[in-house]
Amino acid sequence: MVAINLTATGKEQELIKAYLQENASEILANKINNGTPFEKDGKQLINRKTLYGFMKFACEEARKLADKSARSACIADKTVYGWAIHYFEEDSIEGTLYNPDGTEYKPQKPKATVKKAVTPVTQPKPQPKSQFSLFDLMDDEPKEPEKADAQREPDDEDNVISEEEQQEILRKLAEEEAEIEEKTPLPIVEQQKVSPLYQRYTDIQSRYPDSIVAMRLGDFYEVFGENAVTLANELDLTLTGRDCGLSSRVPMIGFPYHAAEVYFSKIIANHTLAIVENDTDIRQMSKPTIDEETGEILSEEEMRQFDGDIIEPKDVPDNELQKERNIATAFDKDALYKLSNILGNNFILR
Repeated sequence: MVAINLTATGKEQELIKAYLQENASEILANKINNGTPFEKDGKQLINRKTLYGFMKFACEEARKLADKSARSACIADKTVYGWAIHYFEEDSIEGTLYNPDGTEYKPQKPKATVKKAVTPVTQPKPQPKSQFSLFDLMDDEPKEPEKADAQREPDDEDNVISEEEQQEILRKLAEEEAEIEEKTPLPIVEQQKVSPLYQRYTDIQSRYPDSIVAMRLGDFYEVFGENAVTLANELDLTLTGRDCGLSSRVPMIGFPYHAAEVYFSKIIANHTLAIVENDTDIRQMSKPTIDEETGEILSEEEMRQFDGDIIEPKDVPDNELQKERNIATAFDKDALYKLSNILGNNFILR
């Protein structure tokens, strides 16, 4: 057994550490001791978790349960221990991040950008014309005759833009910007990369569309997507999520493998279940069939024995074939007795 390198402060953390030491697999123990790869801010880091971090995680899970009953939540020890396994097993839960050289990773703070103040531009008000006085008549130099309106040079009054003209200019600018925006091609959005784990899960789900797929991941069985939401409501399990490379986290529920049979029996009461141990080991479970005559629960193996698909051998004389039908020595006696009753007592028991 691999010793778990966790520092416990307080009785609560000591209990969690003792449970992990006793129940964690060798793979999970190595995860706890060595950390797991983690990507953040475009950098490859090492994610290590502590018992202090788990206590914060457990408080959040308890708060979710308390929201359902408004004031309080009564939580069993096994639930908290299940949270502990899940917290240290789940790679997407962030703990304390370290650089590859062992130093703690601290993200850089974004540089503050100073926005320049925009000074509004106001049009100058036209200056009033000076009034004519007697001093104008005392000017020694003769004045030139005024030019015609079409020939005289424009003064400041002619440069003043009316409000209607301003609105017209703004309207034309808006039309030009809209035209440029239409001609500008949209940026190409990089296709999101789905994690290999979730891709494998969806592939198996497509092969068993009418079943709920429960996949073994370390010390847990996990269910994703809409089926996870359904089971969370039916079995009162905590609904969480996993980062699978999509724009949002995929809904997920999990339950420990040592209690899996209890959850399997609850699930098959309403659904067909596909249990995935690995890529080559997938088995289905469904609600057991009850024999109407005897009231006994028939297993899948017994149903295959009684389904009537008996292949008769070819090129066998009729008298020999009749012997084969009436004499059987390799069957289990209880199964042979049931089969004999179904087929009209045509078997000779020896």
